[in-house]
Amino acid sequence: MKYDAIILAGGESSSELKKIAPYDNEALIIIGNYPMIYYVYKALRQSSFIRNIVISGPVEQLRNIFSQEKNLYFAKSGENAVQSFIQAVNCLKENEAISRSLLVVPTDIPLITAEAINDFINRCEREEADFFYPITSKEVNEKKFPGVTRTYVRLREGVFTGGNLFFIRNEVIDKVLDSALQLVERRKNPLALARLFGFKLVWKYIIKRLSIQEAEKRFYEVIGVRGKAVISDYAEVGVDVDKPSDLEIARKYLADISFD
Repeated sequence: MKYDAIILAGGESSSELKKIAPYDNEALIIIGNYPMIYYVYKALRQSSFIRNIVISGPVEQLRNIFSQEKNLYFAKSGENAVQSFIQAVNCLKENEAISRSLLVVPTDIPLITAEAINDFINRCEREEADFFYPITSKEVNEKKFPGVTRTYVRLREGVFTGGNLFFIRNEVIDKVLDSALQLVERRKNPLALARLFGFKLVWKYIIKRLSIQEAEKRFYEVIGVRGKAVISDYAEVGVDVDKPSDLEIARKYLADISFD
């Protein structure tokens, strides 16, 4: 099965990142030999699952980077990640029939690989759900990228951090947009996420008794969509670049990469 992918590339660089990488848009930050977004794009293009790709961001600048690529479309970014996602979905609909599921990725995960993407989609295809979100264990992250700083959550099954890929069924997109904005805004604050889903969830999180299955069940009760946390063995899905230490790690691992 082939799927379409969306890269959200409208995000502004943080003030801390700008001190060492003077770019207004994080997608354009140079890492090694290429802009950050190029690593994300190449990983998607090398995946056996991906058909069309839409990039939502600064269109003119992005066209200059990807001038010779096929099956690639561009959409203007919105005021936030959810609006940018809507713009990209509409772009796909205007150009051809949209795939039954979409893979959504941000531009700030340059360490992502085709293998990690394929593994995630393979796991999603084996499950019955509408919305999929990867998580990786602290052990996996620290073994692959020693010294990386991530926000971790202790669940009954272990200590995990959230990934940066989303796989969503086309038919539930309209249903989840309002909730998606709140999730995006709170995604790096475990307690804020828990509050969104009620006191009982907050309490179980505090006493370290919250399970993945309980979180999934509450997700369905609140939003009406079957969500599934997919445990990935690939740390690459969880390491994003939003502060100087992250950029240093990305530059260390990608310094010698060449796509020529």
